[in-house]
Amino acid sequence: MRPHGSSLIGGSGSPFSFPSAGQGSGSGGGQGSASRTGTRGPCRRRRQETRANNVVPVAVDPPLSFGGGFCVDMHSSFFNTRDEPASDSALPQGYRGDGYNPNFENADEYPPSQTPVQANPRKTIDLNDLANKRTRKFYTMEEKRQIYQWIQQRNGTSRKMKRGVTAEVAMLAKCPRRVVTRIWRQGINGGGINSVKCGKIGKVGRKKNILDIEAMEAIPTTERTTIRQLAEAMNMPKSTVFQRLKEKEIRRVTSDVKPMLGEENEKQRLVYALHQVEPSTLFDDEPTMKGGFNVAHYDEKWFYRIRRNENVYLSKREEAPKRATKNKNYIEKIMFVSVIARPRYDAEGNCTFDGKIGVWAYVEWVQAQKRSANRKRGDWELKPCTEVDKAKSREYLVKFILPAIKAKWPASDRHKPIYIQQDNARTHIQPDDPIFVSEAARGGWDIRMVYQPPNSPDCNILDLGWFASIQSMFQKKMPKTLAEIVQKVNQSLAEYPHQKLNRIFLSHQACMREIIKKKGSIHYDVPHLKKQALERQGKLPIRLKIEKQLIEDALAWLHAN
Repeated sequence: MRPHGSSLIGGSGSPFSFPSAGQGSGSGGGQGSASRTGTRGPCRRRRQETRANNVVPVAVDPPLSFGGGFCVDMHSSFFNTRDEPASDSALPQGYRGDGYNPNFENADEYPPSQTPVQANPRKTIDLNDLANKRTRKFYTMEEKRQIYQWIQQRNGTSRKMKRGVTAEVAMLAKCPRRVVTRIWRQGINGGGINSVKCGKIGKVGRKKNILDIEAMEAIPTTERTTIRQLAEAMNMPKSTVFQRLKEKEIRRVTSDVKPMLGEENEKQRLVYALHQVEPSTLFDDEPTMKGGFNVAHYDEKWFYRIRRNENVYLSKREEAPKRATKNKNYIEKIMFVSVIARPRYDAEGNCTFDGKIGVWAYVEWVQAQKRSANRKRGDWELKPCTEVDKAKSREYLVKFILPAIKAKWPASDRHKPIYIQQDNARTHIQPDDPIFVSEAARGGWDIRMVYQPPNSPDCNILDLGWFASIQSMFQKKMPKTLAEIVQKVNQSLAEYPHQKLNRIFLSHQACMREIIKKKGSIHYDVPHLKKQALERQGKLPIRLKIEKQLIEDALAWLHAN
């Protein structure tokens, strides 16, 4: 608000002014000035002259003069639209000398840091990107007709849009009001909802880049291991290749290195797989596999204290965990021997036998030979066994494994044969080892040792899935010492769900079916049976079925070779 008595044009402090009656241009202006000066006293004239002599002359643009004696002073504060103050007395407090940092909004310290800091550069705006940015949404015919129905529900049969209907429908459909208006006019002018249609007819929009499958298959597999490499070989953008991957025109495959098998190995694998078929169902239309309830799988595995690489999810404020070991190539480890059988359930689905016979570590207690910061000389400490040979395997079989089987095995199968399946490692004993045979028969038990086919980890439950599963549980516990490794492995075994173990035995039957189908080959994909979904539905089978024609073809191939 301007002060009382002032005027926007020609008032006090206004840039717009008209010359007074005594002012003029040329000699008239000078006479008017002299007449006014003559009326003032001599003391006041001397003060004005002294003040004028002390002022440094500054070149100032003259006021703009328009016709009729109308003038505009461009140096008036009225035209000072910048953020800077108009005079030095109005400057904000703070240091503004040499080296002033523009990043300080309020420089209250004197002086601030003299290190110049570059201000953040302004973000450049690419007008081409803005011009090509798709801002409008295209609505399908179903969406348009739904909007038209919403309008009819609120507007009734009236041909004039009621107040507030457009805004309400636009908010409900999450679209601009102009879209609602256009759809309403289209339906009114066309005669109903059937006239509301999408303007796009046929195939519209950018054409899809067709993937040449034959050209892709002609590229060597070693030159298409990544999306970038495949895109360069196909002369296509990476985004297009990735889109075809999502559309399942391209599939990503992890190629595992598997044992090299000879013809004799394949025959042994095929014979083993055929022995897993229930003999009483061989002449049925759909033979079934054996349940495997009388087999205990036996094997060894290393468990390491830490992994060389481990993924951890942290918040933005946390630091990455610090893990260290003396030598990354020689991380502390302990070998364990495991024996697992198939779980059993009653008619109501309750678990009567979890199949977890046990795991035992190849460790020994020795006395420390030297003093250290952790223990004194002569203290007992846990150490991994320096050597695991046939004698050590026999000792663990007789001392730990056989008593555990006899203690945990279901009483209903007490007098039936029990087979302990092992691989062909040199440290394993022979099936006819006299010490093992005598201890296995003690108490009237019929426990036998059998071999699995050589170079066949898929024929063993432990190598097929149990070792990987128990190792994943063990590594989440992050042990720090050798004693904790033993403790965490036994804890993981106790927490391992028997349902998962039962599903691994079904995967074993599916692998046997694939071995029969592939005539003993190891190059096949482990089939996905959707076991968890079947288990939730209560339809998980105990034995899998196999086509009779596959068995006949496998037998014919064995006889021919």
